[in-house]
Amino acid sequence: MGRKLTLYSFAYRGLSSFLTFANSAIAARYLPTASRGEFQLSTTVATLGQSFSGGYTNYFSYALPRRPHDKAQIVQMGNFVMYLFSIAVWLCALAAIWIWHPPLSIAYAMVGIPFTFLFGYGSKLLNSLGEISWLNRVNIAQAVAFLALYLAFIASHWHMAPEPRLLWTFRIWLISWAVCVALTLAVTYQKLGFGETLKCRFHRTEWRGLYRYGTASSLAIVTGYVNYRTDFWMLALMHSATTLSIYGVAVAAAEILNTLTQTIATMVFHRVTAASVDDAGAITESASRQTLVTSTFAACALALGMPLIVLVYSWHKYGGSLGPFYVLLPGLVLKATANVIAQYFTNALGRPTALTWVNLAVIAANGLMCLGLIPLAGMYGASIASTLSYVLELALYITWYRRASGRDSKALWRVTRGDLAPYLDLVHKVRARLARTA
Repeated sequence: MGRKLTLYSFAYRGLSSFLTFANSAIAARYLPTASRGEFQLSTTVATLGQSFSGGYTNYFSYALPRRPHDKAQIVQMGNFVMYLFSIAVWLCALAAIWIWHPPLSIAYAMVGIPFTFLFGYGSKLLNSLGEISWLNRVNIAQAVAFLALYLAFIASHWHMAPEPRLLWTFRIWLISWAVCVALTLAVTYQKLGFGETLKCRFHRTEWRGLYRYGTASSLAIVTGYVNYRTDFWMLALMHSATTLSIYGVAVAAAEILNTLTQTIATMVFHRVTAASVDDAGAITESASRQTLVTSTFAACALALGMPLIVLVYSWHKYGGSLGPFYVLLPGLVLKATANVIAQYFTNALGRPTALTWVNLAVIAANGLMCLGLIPLAGMYGASIASTLSYVLELALYITWYRRASGRDSKALWRVTRGDLAPYLDLVHKVRARLARTA
């Protein structure tokens, strides 16, 4: 079901991965090595803010498919909370910059965080409405805007001194987020039908749901993001900015796999949320196996292409990222599968606290391994700790799934011939089309 839309979504995710890679590679070429590491660190901090607000926006995307008759009330409360919260964070960020004078990377991260709040809100609403085509488009809007603006700036300032380049990179990054947010919200309200959904109103009923589900979901997403970034941040604390920048290339390349494999989770989001618990379990099991197959194929292709990726970045500067990348890759295959299973607890059972407990256990294990391995092996130690922590994460989710659902957890990872059928069918169709063309 939805195979054609899924294929288009994979194509959009592939385009998103390419754009992210292109932006990262251009920044790596234009910025000094240490400055590129600062820029990547800043974007990870800004995304942490999106993770925090994402838990609360999850409530609105959780409530809409279950109570479509209350659409106006749900969205009005979402508008009230998200716009008020974004304005408050902007004011706090400006005050902190004026009083504290933080490093450039932290200052721009704080200003950028509310943009990520609003984008996350709009994109979650689109996903809850089942508007996957538009969701795919807005997901690449920021990367497209940044690429266009950054290339134009570099072309006119190629001989700029190295010092101010990072400052202008941050400014262009903020402008690209502003463009992305404007487009996302315009499309979202158009799909909601404008009218009453444009208003900002407080609703006590929605507040109770937002406080209970949203807070639990926010803790789950924030701890999940900390789990995802523990190795990178630990390396930032224990090594130089240059080492962090080199490792950041390995992380950025490996995350191409994460971007691609989010497609299946996105496609089943609405179905898992609206289905009965038992049907949601069956959907989760199928999606988990498909993600395992897809991520394995994508990882093999990415492993073959990684030397070319490093060459584009600059082999002289970033050749040391190749080894850590190959260590990270198997862990991200497992991480992609774990993300699909996690969605069952949040969307079908309404129990995001399960994710929080798993994440805390994995963060603790990852942090301890980083403390022991980074002093011994540097970037390799960070990548080993990351991969081992994802093995633990998947094992915990499989065990918890069996207990929570009462279903056979082997169905989450035991790939059958039927799971390969869509891929074989796609290959046959492509071969037939090529034969007709020839």
